[in-house]
Amino acid sequence: MTILVLIAINVLVSLAGFRALQPDGGGRSERFLFIPHQVARGENGLGMLLAHFAHGGVGHLLFNMLALYSFGGPVLAALGPARFVLIYVVAGIGSDLVVFALHQEDPTYRCLGASGSVFGILMAAVVLDPSTSVVMFFVPIPIPGPVFMLGYVVIAVVLIMQKHRGGVSHEGHLGGAVIGLAVTALLAPRGLEPLVRWLTQWT
Repeated sequence: MTILVLIAINVLVSLAGFRALQPDGGGRSERFLFIPHQVARGENGLGMLLAHFAHGGVGHLLFNMLALYSFGGPVLAALGPARFVLIYVVAGIGSDLVVFALHQEDPTYRCLGASGSVFGILMAAVVLDPSTSVVMFFVPIPIPGPVFMLGYVVIAVVLIMQKHRGGVSHEGHLGGAVIGLAVTALLAPRGLEPLVRWLTQWT
């Protein structure tokens, strides 16, 4: 039920935002966007909030919700609803903090989507069970969760250093992933022990 409620909120906010985000949306698109430069000036706090649930299109929404549903189940079963929601929320906040720190002086930067929170849940699933695999549409081969985790962190850092955008907030993804991992390490019954054990067997 917890996951379905989160998915429902994402769907409802995204549907409300799809029209506003169109070129003829009547200038209402900023209500659904996190714009760090505006927030730094005390403006558009609503956009910062709604951006956690709004998405740029149906594909963006479906991808995030499928990932949330796929990886959220094991996390919810292991930690319970309260801790699950805590990871989801704190990962989203961590995502915002990284984006804000890096782009508060850039008036052109905008982002939206639940990816920061979803990456936090994905990392939680990997911490809890390192045997978790990740399958992406463009790489239809199961990737061990820890390998995906480490690989993505490296790729994200490189792309951020190169100031590469390409319509993807690597800063937000990285912030959500790192905070999700850290919070899960504190909440999980065995902390990082399963993940460390998985990593050490390959070294």
